[in-house]
Amino acid sequence: MNKKWIIMASGPSMLEIDLSIVEQSGWRTMAVNNTHQLAPWADVMYAGDMAWWQQYGQATAGFQGEKWTRDEQAARLFRLHHVRRVDGTGLCRDRGCVNSGGNSGYQAVNLAWHFGARSIILLGFDMHRNTSGHWHGEHPRGMLSAPASHIAKWRHNFTALAADLARSRCKVINATPGSALDCFPRKTLEEALC
Repeated sequence: MNKKWIIMASGPSMLEIDLSIVEQSGWRTMAVNNTHQLAPWADVMYAGDMAWWQQYGQATAGFQGEKWTRDEQAARLFRLHHVRRVDGTGLCRDRGCVNSGGNSGYQAVNLAWHFGARSIILLGFDMHRNTSGHWHGEHPRGMLSAPASHIAKWRHNFTALAADLARSRCKVINATPGSALDCFPRKTLEEALC
């Protein structure tokens, strides 16, 4: 089991991060949603929603790592690994299940824990709408694109996850520049890797 994971979500701050440091870190890596485009070398990519896979799934054809989703239909259509989503709070410890948290980044953290992560660095978890919702701009019309009305709830949901991860002795550092997610200790990426 790999105990050290870096999870790269899709917040605008991803464009400020020197991803060569991540690639050369020796840590396992997971790209969330479109961030597989910035990190095609990632070990795993995770996208929870069928709408995302319908819009972007073909663009993941060249991705060499494992591809995961919580959507059963997407798993069948795109030949993905599947983890079941449940609507609990905090960390879902049931094998093969993740709590929703309302967003794919939350689910990716839960999935990394199932993969054996006991140290996690978060990147791209901006959790605000000071600029756009994502590093790649807004999703096309008809797709959820990190609306401000959801983000406060997502931040709140992370509070229970952070507490459960701490109880399970999983250390999480938020290395996202300018993040509004304050339930995890913060450091720069370089400090977090030390």
